[in-house]
Parts: sequence; C-alpha cells; structure tokens
Amino acid sequence: MRDFFRSTSFKILLVAMVVLLAFVIAAATLAGGTSPLTSAVGTVFSPLQNACSYIANKFDAFRGGFISSGAYMERVAELEAQVADYQRKLVDYEKLQKQVESYEKFLGVKEKNPDFQFVAGTVIGRDSADVFGSFVLNCGSKDGVAVGDPVISGEYLIGLVSEVSPTTCAVLSVSDPQVSAAAYEIRSGETGYTQTTSRLGASGLLKLSGLSRSTAVAPGGIVCTSGVGGVFPRGLIIGSVTTVEKEEGDISYYAEIQPEIEISEVQDAFVITNFEGKGDA
Repeated sequence: MRDFFRSTSFKILLVAMVVLLAFVIAAATLAGGTSPLTSAVGTVFSPLQNACSYIANKFDAFRGGFISSGAYMERVAELEAQVADYQRKLVDYEKLQKQVESYEKFLGVKEKNPDFQFVAGTVIGRDSADVFGSFVLNCGSKDGVAVGDPVISGEYLIGLVSEVSPTTCAVLSVSDPQVSAAAYEIRSGETGYTQTTSRLGASGLLKLSGLSRSTAVAPGGIVCTSGVGGVFPRGLIIGSVTTVEKEEGDISYYAEIQPEIEISEVQDAFVITNFEGKGDA
C-alpha cells in the first residue's frame, strides 16, 4: 500500500483530481457572474465602499443646506438697509410727535392771545461755548422775524432774537445777562424786572429785582412778563420763585427765579413777530 502512494500512478491521479477540483470551483464562480479576483477584491473593499457611500450621502445633505458667504453678505446688507430705514422713520416720528406737542401748546397760546402773530422755528444749532444756552432757529427775516422779537415754547418765554439773517435767527436765552423783561409775580401782583448775573445765568437762573423790603413774594410764586416797555407781551411765564434775598448794599430785595423750560432740551419754538402793544414804551 505504501508503495502505491509513492507510485507514479498515484501522483498522476492526484494531479488529475486537483485539476478537476479547480475546474469545478471556476465553473461555480463563473456561474455567479464574477471572477475570483473580483470576488476577492469585492470582499476586501466592500466595507470601505460602504463607508465612502455613507460619507458621500451625508456630504450631499450638508451641501444642500449650505449657503454661500456671498449670499449671507447680501442678506446682511438687506437687513442693515431695513434697520437704517426703520431708524429714519423712528427719528421722523419722534420729530413729528414733538412738533405736534409744540403746536398743541401754540394753539392754546393763540386762543388766549388772538393778537399774537407767530413764526414757527426748529433749533438747528447751539453755541457750546455760551454758558447761557443761546441757540439758532431755522427762520429769519424772510419769515418776518426781526431783532428783539420774543421767543416762546408753549406759554413760556425762553429768549429774545439777537441776530437775524434771511433764513435763520440767533436767540439769547431768557437767563442771558443781555435779556431783561418787565415782570410781575402773579400771586402778590408785585412788579419788577428780570436780570441775571454771570453766576446765576451760568446755572440757568435769573432774578426778579426791584422788590420792596416788605415784599410778599415767596418761594413757589409764578413770575410772568408784565408787558411794560412793549418788548414782551403780557402774561408769558418766565419761571417760579425759588428764594427771596436782600440786595447787597441796597434796601431792596430780589427773588431768584428758576425758568420753567430747560433751554438745552428745546427743539421747536415760536417767534412772536407782532402783538398788541408791541413797541409801546
């Protein structure tokens, strides 16, 4: 038996069986439509192919939701333009609202004083170096404004026109030392005249001078223009009394007055171009 396995016949038989087995495997593979090399490569690289397909699908989904930087910049520019437009509208609304309030006050003054002639103006400039708060309005001589015309906000006196051009006018505030008005305190009826000092004017205050030593003027009293002198019409409110003091080196007294209007906050005003009694000494 051992000699048979070592014989040439057995070796030829073994080779024939191996060749036959190879043909069987090849036939089975060809019947499946793939070559042995293809099957081997497919088996090895199939997991990698599946991973690549997964990543590709995810990238396609991401790319579908991606917006270019240029598109973002265009959108940002559109939104900025909308915000700027809304801001302009808001500013216009605020201006209109303040003008409406100013005109409502004007109508009240006009009803009480039908003889008043007005010119409306908007503050377009302020002198930052002027501690007394002078300002410029956008109305001038072509509108009938003249030097010496009173300027009011509602029923309150806020200043006096000092310079005029065809389209603008400069206004000294009521607390400026150059402005003086004949006035009275409405509760006591006592009269005097307003003036100020650098110290008081810089604080926005002025004083009602010429009061007697027996004055009945007291803190809280309202001071108005009396109309004497023909510069200011009667009845414009100047401010309220904060204290009453004795003049230095004199027997008379004066009342310190706090104006009712904060000049630095005024945006719209009216110039009284004419009134009954204007210019009468």
